[in-house]
Amino acid sequence: MSREISPHPRFRLYTTADHYRLPLSALLRKPGGGEETAKFESAVCRHLRVEHAVCVPSARIGIYLSVRALVPPGRKVVLSPLTIADVVNMVIAAGAIPVFADVRRNGYHIDPEEVERLAGPDTGAVLITHLFGETAGACRLREICRAREVPLIEDAAQAFGASEIGRPLGTWGDVGVFSFGLFKHLTTWRGGMLIAPSGASLDAIRKEVRLMPLLGRWRLLALLGFGFATGFATRPSVFWRLVYPVFRWAFLHKIGLINRLVDPEAGARRLDSIPRPYLGRMTEAQTRLGLMGLERVDDENEIRRSNAERYRAGLSGLEGLILPADNPSASPAFPYFPVQCPNRDQLLRWAFERRRDWPTHGLRNCADLPAFRSFHRDCPNARQASESLILLPTYPRYPLAEIERNIKVIREFFGSSAMLSRASFTSIPLSEFADTPSVPDHPRARSDPISEPASPLPALRRYR
Repeated sequence: MSREISPHPRFRLYTTADHYRLPLSALLRKPGGGEETAKFESAVCRHLRVEHAVCVPSARIGIYLSVRALVPPGRKVVLSPLTIADVVNMVIAAGAIPVFADVRRNGYHIDPEEVERLAGPDTGAVLITHLFGETAGACRLREICRAREVPLIEDAAQAFGASEIGRPLGTWGDVGVFSFGLFKHLTTWRGGMLIAPSGASLDAIRKEVRLMPLLGRWRLLALLGFGFATGFATRPSVFWRLVYPVFRWAFLHKIGLINRLVDPEAGARRLDSIPRPYLGRMTEAQTRLGLMGLERVDDENEIRRSNAERYRAGLSGLEGLILPADNPSASPAFPYFPVQCPNRDQLLRWAFERRRDWPTHGLRNCADLPAFRSFHRDCPNARQASESLILLPTYPRYPLAEIERNIKVIREFFGSSAMLSRASFTSIPLSEFADTPSVPDHPRARSDPISEPASPLPALRRYR
């Protein structure tokens, strides 16, 4: 009698055989003239009901180009601290000053009241992140920005196909930024896109992107190799026999060397300029993959939303477990179903002991990171979220039986003695930043935005 495969991995790549065939066959031909890229941009415009789009090397570079186009040097950009470090780095490299606005209490999206309080005459833009494919409150934040005549930039890297009151996320602001990186639900291995209601804001960006080199063949081959290895390691029949036992042992015994392999934000550092490996515009083969992915992205979003609702129904009513806000006017993408638990480590240990595989989000509260010490603001809600978030798998191939097992394990934990000593959601301000000036002199001029990194992170980790 065969043994049931469990657990299934926390994620699976959204790649197909074409994701290998098209780029490999393209390596044998001369680069195209941009026709496929133009088709992909037009298709995204139709899909999202927007007028203008341009492919960019990555969402990170898209944020950098957007800030540089919309924000005068030395002006402030208000943004959430609960994001990847490179979002902050892109603001700095573009010549602007990041100003951290805390997230909502018991939430993980930027607090509109904080934005209203912090946006002033020296604010050049507001940058919002639709984290976990959910709206950050785009409608209200758009009104705030319009009232102050400040541009709104939407980081919709995780939210392609999501919407608020029927309007796609990414189309509420002056510029929307999408990611097509390896781990995204619409993947072209690497790449991104900017969309805008006005062509004027994208014309200069389009010209600049055209001057960038194509993504190098060796870098693309490295991505394909990493993707193949990742896809093999997360095949359920391989994962539960060979891979999961290693990571389970490493978590339960706190083996940092192995645990850091699944922590893309470990070693986050500050960048004052753009490392050259971040550049490399999308190839024609990549944009063809994007066109093919558009055909199934809405159906896959619907499956993830259905899986998210199963979690919501099964986990509602547990005191101390915070679920995503149930917004009937929004249609999230839900790459994961995020929950917050004050004693996260205890719950994760309980889950691993019962052969569950869930990730933490990996995001830090950037306002507390030593790399951004000169921009520190006390953001207790973001600190709380960074220490309590757990991501439950929702990807389309994740079995419904695994979702039910996850729900059962969480409910058992909240009914067990492990919860008798559960922590409450409290935050203590970090005294080490008490004397830090709130608005530093900007470290650099905008004249030389691109440089080689002094000590680059591993090349593939950048594009997660």
